[in-house]
Amino acid sequence: MRSVFKEFAFLFISISFMTSCEKNGDADRISISIDSDSSFYYKPITIQVSGIQPSTEATLKLKFKDEKNYIWTSEATFLADKAGTIDPSIQPSLGGNYTGVHPMGLFWSAKCDDYHQVSTGTGFMAFIDVVANDSVVASDSTYRISTREFNEANLEVLELNDTVVAEYYKPKDKESLPAIIFLGGSGGQFRSERASLFATEGFAVLDLKYFNGRGLPDGIVEVPLEYIHGAFNWLKNRPEINQNRIGIMGRSMGSQPALLYASEYHGVAYVVVEAPSSVVWFGWEEGKSSFTHRNISFPYAEYTDEESERIELKMRQEGVQYHDGPKFLSAFQDSAMISRASIPVEKIECPILFISGADDKMWPSAMMAERMMDRLANNNFNYPYLHKSYDDAGHNFAGGGQGCGIPYLPPEDYSESSAKGGTNEGNAIAAIESWNDILAFIRK
Repeated sequence: MRSVFKEFAFLFISISFMTSCEKNGDADRISISIDSDSSFYYKPITIQVSGIQPSTEATLKLKFKDEKNYIWTSEATFLADKAGTIDPSIQPSLGGNYTGVHPMGLFWSAKCDDYHQVSTGTGFMAFIDVVANDSVVASDSTYRISTREFNEANLEVLELNDTVVAEYYKPKDKESLPAIIFLGGSGGQFRSERASLFATEGFAVLDLKYFNGRGLPDGIVEVPLEYIHGAFNWLKNRPEINQNRIGIMGRSMGSQPALLYASEYHGVAYVVVEAPSSVVWFGWEEGKSSFTHRNISFPYAEYTDEESERIELKMRQEGVQYHDGPKFLSAFQDSAMISRASIPVEKIECPILFISGADDKMWPSAMMAERMMDRLANNNFNYPYLHKSYDDAGHNFAGGGQGCGIPYLPPEDYSESSAKGGTNEGNAIAAIESWNDILAFIRK
């Protein structure tokens, strides 16, 4: 009997040892690979895990540190397929920072413990671990290059502070370049993140200040269109520029001078406006317009102090996070004022692309874009025009604050400031889709 027990015990130990070896062997066979056509952080990468036991769960965990040493993390759990592989580009995340099929979900869903936005002056090393049965079974890493690492991006950057105040980005040693005049929003700062993106794609970009700079108004008040025309001519006279391919792009408040300029001057190849306005708004000084032409102020729209106070009180009473949208929307009750202030987009002589977020809480950009679409249709506009509006996207998905609007990076967090609208996922997806839509449009 004792010998039988010994044999049984030996058999049990042998089986246990073999099972342990098989498990270790499985772990040894698990691998992760990261592949990409480009190492720039606005380009997608392919992540594939192989060697996982079929139909079992494993979690991918991402970690990276940005330029200012803030740490960003995310994770997503997947069910391995019958071949024992995980591929986020075709398989849904079952839980974690995001759910569903999103090839770069690990990146745009990343969170930072501090209230912060990704700092993009440099790139970052991204570390990805595969976790199964509470153990890290495979790891890999990849460096994501920032387009603001100008040597790596093969860009030249000039600072201009004379007839125009601007930063000029262009690919090195290239000729016959298409060019973009970029007009930012009411923040007044240069948009180097956005400008360098387009430059990396082969465009010369004049990131132009039109206020808050040397010789410019302190705020957006009676800005002359002639100043923008000077910038257009500066670009046109550059030897590396294709004079027939100079477009203008404006976001938010910058959509007004972009549309106004194209309606008053010839030679613009295309207009792209993000979170646009269909009217000229009040200037930052009482009783003055935002823009002028030939020393004449454009008629402007404004909301009343009474409406502003009523709307703010209502938000406080309802416990709603403050946002400006209802104030701007209230101005449209005065149809005569809106008619006078409307931008005559039908006078533009080139294709136009409107980009908006359906949940814009800064101002009703989707509605205003549709008003311009109707105006173009009613005037039998002879050039292509298109409005792309993105569900669950707010005001700044296409580039507001630092780092915002860059495909595959986390969107800006407005939980501790005035609401701009959209969900985290909605803004992230809109940043990706709008970037592709804009590139396709301006490359025509």
